[in-house]
Amino acid sequence: MKVLAIGDPHLGNLEKMVNRFHYPPDYFEQVAKNIAAEAPPPDLLLIAGDLVWQKNYVAALTQLQPLQALQARNICFIEGNHDWPWLPSFSTMYDLYSAPEFYFVSGRAFILGNIGVCGVCGTNRESPRKTRELQVLQKALNALSRADFKVGICLMHYPPTSQIFKNPEESFAEDHYFDLIEEFGIIDKIVYGHIHKDQEFKINLYMKIDNIELYNTSIDYYDWTPVKILF
Repeated sequence: MKVLAIGDPHLGNLEKMVNRFHYPPDYFEQVAKNIAAEAPPPDLLLIAGDLVWQKNYVAALTQLQPLQALQARNICFIEGNHDWPWLPSFSTMYDLYSAPEFYFVSGRAFILGNIGVCGVCGTNRESPRKTRELQVLQKALNALSRADFKVGICLMHYPPTSQIFKNPEESFAEDHYFDLIEEFGIIDKIVYGHIHKDQEFKINLYMKIDNIELYNTSIDYYDWTPVKILF
């Protein structure tokens, strides 16, 4: 089973991505091309949030279409903090995106062969949404715990632990997310995004903590190439 991941595509406002994040003007074309070049194509592509710059729900759904068109057999995605302004209720997202070809996995589980995926956006430690997001994570882990799988993946937007920061004093991460994931004992890999290469934070893009592998997948760190999670 081949699983790839990308984070922070930020579609819908190219000028902001070029000027604020220093993405090249053709960055998403490069992402799509690099995914399409994978042979065989990925069985599953994970998208770790910050999907589109938008405040209007209807416009956002249109801007999601290039992500739906990425060349993967199945796609799981979650929201990032920049998706909160347009994101409708989870029930609406479930009504719209429950086909395996483009599956909104926040707050629930997705099973593909021997792989189980659950999802949550997460928050930083100071966020007023923290309690809500921890409840979403618990709901997602509960759903996944009832399924039959061999490899458990938790898809997040925010980093789930301060341990990924090389300088702990720079950390804004809320460690309770990682604590809850460890408590369930069913997750082997955590995939997240949110942190960009041109920010001042120094992080470990990959690390293993207590037998759980953590992958930062923000696309600017990897020259617009997807991160290999399983292959």
